[in-house]
Amino acid sequence: MESLKTSKSENAAAVKLAARLKEDVHSKIIENINEFFVSANASGSAPGLMEMLRYYPDSRGKYSRPTIMTLCAMALGASYEECILPAATIQLSEDFVLIHDDIEDMSILRRGGDTLHRRYGIERAINAGDIIHSIFEQMLHNVSKGNNGEAVYDKFKSIGHITAIGQDMDIYYTGAKALTGSEQDYMNIAAYKTSAYSVYGPLQIGALVAGAGKAELNVLRDIGLPAGIAFQIKDDINDFLGVVPGKRAYEDIRRGKLTLLSTRAYSESNVADKGEMADIYAKSPDDKTYDDIRRVRSIMAKTHAMKYASDKKRQYEQASIKALLEGAEQIPGNAYSKELLSFIASVYR
Repeated sequence: MESLKTSKSENAAAVKLAARLKEDVHSKIIENINEFFVSANASGSAPGLMEMLRYYPDSRGKYSRPTIMTLCAMALGASYEECILPAATIQLSEDFVLIHDDIEDMSILRRGGDTLHRRYGIERAINAGDIIHSIFEQMLHNVSKGNNGEAVYDKFKSIGHITAIGQDMDIYYTGAKALTGSEQDYMNIAAYKTSAYSVYGPLQIGALVAGAGKAELNVLRDIGLPAGIAFQIKDDINDFLGVVPGKRAYEDIRRGKLTLLSTRAYSESNVADKGEMADIYAKSPDDKTYDDIRRVRSIMAKTHAMKYASDKKRQYEQASIKALLEGAEQIPGNAYSKELLSFIASVYR
């Protein structure tokens, strides 16, 4: 990579672009939802449908995926205008995935408010998720008509397949089965469900929007894969600490999720603590008491599971940095790549 020394005005422009992107992406999503209503002649639909379709888009997320995609695309030469539709498509994919994910996890909070199924019921939430998926598919079809459209379309699809497999693994290793999962099982879930969907997938889609080739895609995967795993470990640590903005604290323990902390604590525990963890993880989320959660956290603390997870997170951060340095010549040194690297680092730190 060429020097990342850039002017203050260039840096300010890149930061300003990231802020502007949120508004433009949201507007593009709402435009497509409105187009669905017109094309489907949905004005006579049951009350609340439009509100359901806009509920997650209007609650806004961090927009990390479209930001990563757009900064990567522009670092490699794409125009801002070329990025808006694929960025909005990435963001809408997050919204429909979260609707189903929240139902599967029986989550009660999302982005600081009720989950969609808590507000409108499971049946209507599933249907709304299906409609949003249909709108996403139309947007993706439109993306396929753009620059390097077929390759961008194929990458969207492959990342979606990988993410779905990771989600199934995550569901399987929940409850009593969570404690049968190994550290490698956890890493596989993090690689499939988090890295592909949240980091290297958006990086690669952005690169393809800019017309990049296989060499750039491989470098971006090598950078994004460990960065995504570091991000997932950080998320687990935050849940252990009870620091999860917009979501209920200790949800991983409450749901009985396979995390790096749980698998480390269980493998390092004595027989009595193993038995206690097994009894607690076998309970349904609603049957777990605060004392159950406190006891699991105590076992995790006793086995130094958080330190172990923190050390592992640091190793994956370093692996991401190493991949960046080794593949630096594939990434131009400009204000957009500088802001991109800063943004990726903020994801797992």
